[in-house]
Amino acid sequence: MAQEEQALIREVVRSIDKKCTWETRPGEKGALEFTLRLPAGHASAMLSAEEIAAAADSGMAFYRLRERIKRLRKRIRDSRPPYMPWRLPKVEPIGAPGPRGGGGWASGPRR
Repeated sequence: MAQEEQALIREVVRSIDKKCTWETRPGEKGALEFTLRLPAGHASAMLSAEEIAAAADSGMAFYRLRERIKRLRKRIRDSRPPYMPWRLPKVEPIGAPGPRGGGGWASGPRR
């Protein structure tokens, strides 16, 4: 992978989250296998060489690539288990409501 492509991917990843680490490996048909890592996990995607080259030339393609990487980051963050599941409130069914007729003003004699 060329230095320019690595610098472009580094710029995109750093613009999203400075704590992310990433790596690329050669994939099928000139594509790159891109892996994004966070402390919560990792996710992979295939980036084509044409997509990376277009991102270097065009602002629209740059932000399209940025959005793909942001979706990877969101997939990692959303896949985490809930925080402290043992502290969730315990909800028990209370059954059907009974007849209404307590001692309110509406239950008294009519005038």
